[in-house]
Amino acid sequence: MKKYNRFLDIVIFLGSAFIFINYFSYLIKLFIWSEGTLPYIVAFTVVIAVPLLYILHKKGFLMKLFGKLYPFIRSLYAFGLAFYAISFIFLCGYIFSAENHALPISELPENSVILTLGAKVEASGAPGKVLRRRLDTTYKMMAEREDLLCIVSGGKGDDEPISEAISMKNYLTEKGIAPERIILEDKARNTIENIENSLEILKDREYGALAVVTTNFHLPRAEYLCSRLGVNMEKAYFYPAPDTGIYTLYTILVREYMSYCKLFIFGT
Repeated sequence: MKKYNRFLDIVIFLGSAFIFINYFSYLIKLFIWSEGTLPYIVAFTVVIAVPLLYILHKKGFLMKLFGKLYPFIRSLYAFGLAFYAISFIFLCGYIFSAENHALPISELPENSVILTLGAKVEASGAPGKVLRRRLDTTYKMMAEREDLLCIVSGGKGDDEPISEAISMKNYLTEKGIAPERIILEDKARNTIENIENSLEILKDREYGALAVVTTNFHLPRAEYLCSRLGVNMEKAYFYPAPDTGIYTLYTILVREYMSYCKLFIFGT
């Protein structure tokens, strides 16, 4: 029993440290690039609650509070922390080992349509770092193939001055892409709506294939959602834009983990 208790103490310490580092890093990122109110609440709650629970555990307060139930609660908590750490690492492995379903741009069928998924817009109205990388990838594709149209998809967040779609269109036109080649979808609030609303635009349009552009870490979830929402996967290809560096990537993976949890628990 002593060995088991010692094992639980190690798991709780390491698990608490891991989840604290993840959400503390994510919280710092939120102060630099805001994502709205809810992410702040989640990050603050985790950053405060996890070390507080560890201190209360070490001081014996939780044992006094829960009495005979505490051994079971402690085991359950340790399992939860271990599950988070293992599943987070597994998810990262899954994201970066996922097969890339893309054709060379020159081999895309004629009159294919690019779907570029939105991301954060800066206070100036310019695309944020993540979104700029997606748009640079889109620009290269459209510059190489003048027959390609593009749907830029993304609504206006509470902390964004304009919709992501308008910011995206402005960026592409400033780089020389003709406005008539860009289709606005400016209502979507998340990836599911990006895809659903874009499919609604395309339902009466003949096109060769759908070329989805998003950041590398986001690509597996986008591909899964396309399949679930009825996209013809035989005519769908996925193009990864590069991420914006190790720190930003790591904090985004923390958020991406939450997005997968929401997807599998609530289906959205």
